[in-house]
Amino acid sequence: MSDYSFGYDPTDDQSDLGEAESQQQGPKWFREGLAKLSGQVQELKAENERLKAEQVKDQVVDALKAKGYAPAAAGLFTGTPDKLDDWLSTNGAALAKLPAEGQELTTEQAPAGPPASTVPAEGQEQMQRMMEQGTQNVAPPQGSDKEVAAAIAACQTEEEYAQIMRSHGNRHDFS
Repeated sequence: MSDYSFGYDPTDDQSDLGEAESQQQGPKWFREGLAKLSGQVQELKAENERLKAEQVKDQVVDALKAKGYAPAAAGLFTGTPDKLDDWLSTNGAALAKLPAEGQELTTEQAPAGPPASTVPAEGQEQMQRMMEQGTQNVAPPQGSDKEVAAAIAACQTEEEYAQIMRSHGNRHDFS
């Protein structure tokens, strides 16, 4: 035992108040200040990482434009700008190219209206006659399939059946 211990034995600590632990960490205001600063440092680190990633993406976009590729391809590239040439040699064939200087990007638009016919010119007139004959004296179907089936099932005579069939576009002579 030391001459200066004044009878205190550190191994005989019976206080469960946790005072020894809090004194080791410092005062409460100091701990709270450190926690606040630590949170701010983490936020700054996250912001810094975001800005670095944005800067790298901008460098990749500029490099892609310089090489004649569409800048949208930068979203596909996940490496560093110094590895872009290797990546382009592997994947460049699948990427969209920018139009050359003086050229405009042309996109094909579908023509307005119905699609062009695939029938040869000599068959166009015959095709037109067939289409006209198919719509003459034909009424569009009336009601749903279930209604038509119920009407046919309810027919008592052949004349009623023929009338229903004619009303639905059937030109067969049932007599």
